Amino acid sequence: MEFLKDLLKDKSYVSLAYMTGILPIIKYSSGSALNNFTEYNFINDNIYTDFFGFSENEVKDLCKKYTDIEFSDLEYWYDGYYTDNGTKLFNPRSVVNAIHDHKCKSYWTSTGPMSEIADCIEDNVDDVRDDIVQLVSSIPVEVELLEYLEKDSNLDARDEILSSMVIFGFLTYKDDYLYIPNHELMLKFEKILSRKDMGGYNDIVKQSKHILNATLDKNEELLAQMIEEAHDKEIDLFTYNDENSLTCLLSICYIYARKYYEIEREKASGKGRCDMTFIPQRSNMPAIVIELKVNDTPESAINQIINKNYMQKVANYNEILLIGMSYNSNSQHSEYKKHKCKIIQYK
Repeated sequence: MEFLKDLLKDKSYVSLAYMTGILPIIKYSSGSALNNFTEYNFINDNIYTDFFGFSENEVKDLCKKYTDIEFSDLEYWYDGYYTDNGTKLFNPRSVVNAIHDHKCKSYWTSTGPMSEIADCIEDNVDDVRDDIVQLVSSIPVEVELLEYLEKDSNLDARDEILSSMVIFGFLTYKDDYLYIPNHELMLKFEKILSRKDMGGYNDIVKQSKHILNATLDKNEELLAQMIEEAHDKEIDLFTYNDENSLTCLLSICYIYARKYYEIEREKASGKGRCDMTFIPQRSNMPAIVIELKVNDTPESAINQIINKNYMQKVANYNEILLIGMSYNSNSQHSEYKKHKCKIIQYK
């Protein structure tokens, strides 16, 4: 603050200062030493929004010039932001680094605001940790966005934390809902959930590699057992007896699988919407289609996958696994909270 004041405030050599970056200029008050800034960010900007980030056409043009990297890869890793009018935006720094390095990977740092916000998530301020789990599960979260807070404010409320994530670019905002914008940021949130202070979530994340292995080995009994153990943990978000809760659970259980798959939830395929589709990012991995049932049978789930042709989206892959999972929510039933699993190799 003192540096900016000495550099810019009431200096005859300054007619206009234009500054860019991710850190807002925080004013102490309207009469403070540095009060002559107008700040534009993802929350309040409908004027300059077109000048930030890379547009879809700009990235396509870059891919024509630098042909060793695919547009689809850049889209998967770095797309997901929006201008005020809904135009898609890519993270420009990450796109440039990926083209320079000839490889898509995460270029976000884990220090600074991301680390501070991770601490807030661990403390589960106003259940914001559960919001993050839903976002990781590809479930949009509704929020009332707030302007950036004054310097002496603490991030001690849900809307404050989530709004700060939008300003810093960790989340994207569209039509009153928040999303994790892309695979690059998804990796960051997955690491947050794996921190040791995340309680039951951390335990599930640690098991996720074994869960994927049991799936690929078609070990139905072991897979059902591990999913059941995860569901039995004392996590409020997973205590509801519906398919949405079970889908959230599975999204955390399969976090490790994101190393090899693009995981889609409730996407159109065939004659309906499949609960979860795993699209391989490596040629030696099978595609996976999962359908969930509450108070029904895994065989019924498998039949639904086949009858409604949920495999359509991954039909071109050499190997496809179909998985039906069921869960009994009837407390009066002898198999209350019992999980069952059926795995068949479709081709």
